[in-house]
Amino acid sequence: MTANLLVTLEQCAAQSYSFFVAGKPETQGSKSAFGRTYTDREGRQRVAVAMVEQSKGLYAWRASVGRVATLMRPQGWQTDGLFVLSALFYMPRPRLHLNSKGLLKPNAPLFHSKKGDTDKLLRACGDALTKICYDDDALIVAASSMKLFCDPSDGPGVNIKVSRLDQEAATAMMLALKP
Repeated sequence: MTANLLVTLEQCAAQSYSFFVAGKPETQGSKSAFGRTYTDREGRQRVAVAMVEQSKGLYAWRASVGRVATLMRPQGWQTDGLFVLSALFYMPRPRLHLNSKGLLKPNAPLFHSKKGDTDKLLRACGDALTKICYDDDALIVAASSMKLFCDPSDGPGVNIKVSRLDQEAATAMMLALKP
């Protein structure tokens, strides 16, 4: 039912565009805390804490997503309204999925179920597209994502589709689906 709702919403798009960003997708959301204790002017012990993203390549990844989104954005694209975001992540394959000739083994999995949570991958892309595709990522009313291993001949990356909804059409469609 949920997948059908996303398809239904995308049919109500006033504008949409898709693009591919090459590179290893990075997650956003896992943070490490670094703290130190110090004594303030009144002699009280205090702790200063700094939160840092665990993914070392996050900022470069978000910059790449933003750069490609800007280059591919259609003229006249509006950044206000409601949006649907879809992402298909292609993750790097480990060497054990390949035979001695570098070809994919018949039993190699298609779906990536290892570290790199799908929601955290999507969050990094969603934040990277803020001020490029939409004014604020809070305007995303529906999102979908999937992780697959990339083909050995292709590199990792993400296929992203951003759809700006026709609010009247989307509202009418959703009300018609209500039981």
